[in-house]
Amino acid sequence: MSSIRGKQRVSFGYKTVNRRENSLKSTPKEFLDYRDEQYTDFSPQNIPINKKRSRESNTPKFNKSKKFKQDNNTSYLNSADFHMLTDELLNHYTKAKQLESTFALKWKLCEDIFSMFIGIVPNLGVYLVGSSANGFATEDTDADICIVISSYPIDQKREAVKFLEITRRALRKKIFAGGCDLIRARVPILRFTDYATRLKCDVNINNITGIRNTDLLRFYAETDPRVAPLVLTLKSWAKFHNINDASQKTLSSYSITLMCLFYLQAIAKPSVVPVWQALLPNRFDVNIPVANLKRNDEPKLIWRSDNHQTLGELFIGFLKFFAKDFRYDRHAISVRMGCLIDKDDFLDNDVTNYGHVLLAIEEPFDLTNTARSVYDDDEFERIVRVFRRSYYTIDKTRSFSSILTEQFE
Repeated sequence: MSSIRGKQRVSFGYKTVNRRENSLKSTPKEFLDYRDEQYTDFSPQNIPINKKRSRESNTPKFNKSKKFKQDNNTSYLNSADFHMLTDELLNHYTKAKQLESTFALKWKLCEDIFSMFIGIVPNLGVYLVGSSANGFATEDTDADICIVISSYPIDQKREAVKFLEITRRALRKKIFAGGCDLIRARVPILRFTDYATRLKCDVNINNITGIRNTDLLRFYAETDPRVAPLVLTLKSWAKFHNINDASQKTLSSYSITLMCLFYLQAIAKPSVVPVWQALLPNRFDVNIPVANLKRNDEPKLIWRSDNHQTLGELFIGFLKFFAKDFRYDRHAISVRMGCLIDKDDFLDNDVTNYGHVLLAIEEPFDLTNTARSVYDDDEFERIVRVFRRSYYTIDKTRSFSSILTEQFE
């Protein structure tokens, strides 16, 4: 995650990119008009701050971390037993991962958007979020940008849509933006293409949860050198088999990432990653304003896993767990606690639960179900079949390409 607030840019995990000078010679008329438009009063006396949500009283058990000097030796990734598969996965990751130059272009796009609002909207914040900033991006990942206009909750159906409409009218007059389609979803977004770089961009307003989970996933990506390659190759595998598209009633990339992190926390033995929200509860407290997040800091505890499995072993183990062992009818996945939780209890407390839920994955901050897109019985059964066929195939061949030659149905 990276952000711009006021005149200062904050970033972590990537090379710093110098801000460009404001290329806009004058403020767009739409934003001058914005001052006079009717809008929600975001002052503290008019909108109450969310009360602190309840948390589990018992901290989940997990392996204790060990402090140690940073070790850049990753030779254990290539043990003899899974040498070919591990090399295949690492080669795929190296070719597919987002380049730093692409991140720099996305960051400059944030600066262009920021320059349109500075001086017009008080306490403005512009954040690069999602895979582009959390360490799990491919080269073709869209740029997800969150514009924060208030430290208090806003009505996504009214206030957010209204602000996006104003943004769309302004962007249409700029030579760098094309398309500008407003998509009215649970979190509405403005989708456009940057003409200069051909980058696709999705802009949302005040999606604070997205900023928090970008921060959390960045911690996990930097915890162990196997995490990012495993997540990215699993996303590529899921995309190849058409089970990585929430709009088509299958898994979102975020859900796949949480499934992978849960496996590394709770199923792989010993654990590959810790439960960061349990280790650093103050760092990931949902009541901390996102403007106060220390986006340049490093984890206060450096985690060293005693797990020396290869990347290939972890890949096969992940497929095996969700193909054979996971009880989709009984359990929900919680990365926040690093354990399985009762599915019925989880759904009873999920305000977004509308009925037929086939897969339950807890969002680590707002505690909703990130897999609510998986509600169709036929698509759900197809997802499970893909897991099973992929596991049985790769367990025999020890070859990543063997599960990317034909689409499993």
